[in-house]
Amino acid sequence: MKPKYLLTVKGYQHYENQEPDMVELTTEAELTAEGGVLYLRYNETELTGLRGTVTTFEVHPHYVILRRTGQLTSELKFMVGKTHQSLYDMGHGALLVTVRTIEIDDRLTLNGGTLRVSYLISIEGLGNGRIVYALEVRKK
Repeated sequence: MKPKYLLTVKGYQHYENQEPDMVELTTEAELTAEGGVLYLRYNETELTGLRGTVTTFEVHPHYVILRRTGQLTSELKFMVGKTHQSLYDMGHGALLVTVRTIEIDDRLTLNGGTLRVSYLISIEGLGNGRIVYALEVRKK
């Protein structure tokens, strides 16, 4: 059996012409390692508006991939100073999303720890913003 972890995710969003927003979620998560890559998986809830979606943070030595599957399908790649484009598919249409990573602070191990990803985002037709994910993982 894989050890269970408790994950706290704080998501900060600030889009042009809108008030900043913060969402905090604490949930059970699975943390595994394979080939030098850490995989942190959890189920989204109604609080995040993504119920029915599994989110995976794939933490590589020099970059992070945020993958969502289920009700929503997306894959964002974060590499400091680099720009990445992908489709954000909500089941009834896809939007082109462009991210430019500002910071990755990875202090995550199989014993737990933290991961912080900060990036600029441009969503086709919806403006620009800045998003920060701050994750804290600890064994239950």
